Amino acid sequence: MTKQELVKIIEDNFTNENGDIDIRGLKFDTNIYLSDMKVKGNLHQNYQNVKGNLLQRGQKVKGDLHQEYQEVLGDLHQDSQKVGRALYQNKQKVEGNLHQDGQKVKGKIYN
Repeated sequence: MTKQELVKIIEDNFTNENGDIDIRGLKFDTNIYLSDMKVKGNLHQNYQNVKGNLLQRGQKVKGDLHQEYQEVLGDLHQDSQKVGRALYQNKQKVEGNLHQDGQKVKGKIYN
């Protein structure tokens, strides 16, 4: 089966009444690679439960990127972000160290 055939099967079998692909609640016992996705609408990734690492690299988002209510028992790495408008980082609780180095801000910094 090709990836395009898989896309067709998913579209035919997992499209909800709003015309959205809904594949929530899948469970896997192995690594999952979801890379190079091209989405014309919104991409929702909610309530992931990952026993290993969660890697998100090289995202290009024309709209807004929301990352809220994360619980990370290890380290949280957010490096080399380029933000066209505002960067909101609110209500962080850090049990260890907070490192913020090499920031370049054209606008104002609010504390």
